[in-house]
Amino acid sequence: MMKRKLILTGAALSLAVAMTGCGGKPVINQQPSSQEKNAVDTQAQTETTAPAADSATTQSSAAATAQTVTGTVDEEMAQKIALEHAGVKATDATITKSKLDYEGRRQVYEIEWYAGGKKYDYEIAVDTGEILSSGYDEKTSGWSVSNSSNVTVSEADAKQTALGRVSGATEKDIYEWEFDYDDGRPEYEGKIIYGGTEYDFTIDASSGAVVEWEAESVR
Repeated sequence: MMKRKLILTGAALSLAVAMTGCGGKPVINQQPSSQEKNAVDTQAQTETTAPAADSATTQSSAAATAQTVTGTVDEEMAQKIALEHAGVKATDATITKSKLDYEGRRQVYEIEWYAGGKKYDYEIAVDTGEILSSGYDEKTSGWSVSNSSNVTVSEADAKQTALGRVSGATEKDIYEWEFDYDDGRPEYEGKIIYGGTEYDFTIDASSGAVVEWEAESVR
């Protein structure tokens, strides 16, 4: 009887030791707490949405850059605004300069043309079509040389000499003409615009010789 009690007591002690040992081992299949699960879900959402925000920011920045380099008035419209303001028909104007430039940080069109014996200069804002500056110069159409004893070449002959150098040009293509003296020498100075080229010349009024001649593209 005593032997049986000893066996049962030993078995009980062994079971207790075994249970104590199990209590020190980690629980592999333990489920995470609700706080831990929420933290994991929040991190996953942050990693998923962050790239989308960066992409949207990049696209917005690119769109803003594109808007800063575009204007609302093109070259043709700028010419129309200038001509209408000056009261000049497009068919009566010979445009010698029409280019895009800057006035400070503002883009402008610089437009220059001849019409009716006048030279016009305009600046038109690209972003609004506003006329920033305008003006014209009255060009002489021949000065009197009747009292100049040294003049042996008439105005008409001098013009024909100049036009003879520009095939196809006629007297209506002469946009500047004047009589002057250079160191006591009488001379005619003029400008012909024809076929996209501007010709500046000086003709000796005593000999009829062409003493200066320059040609430059106007477009």
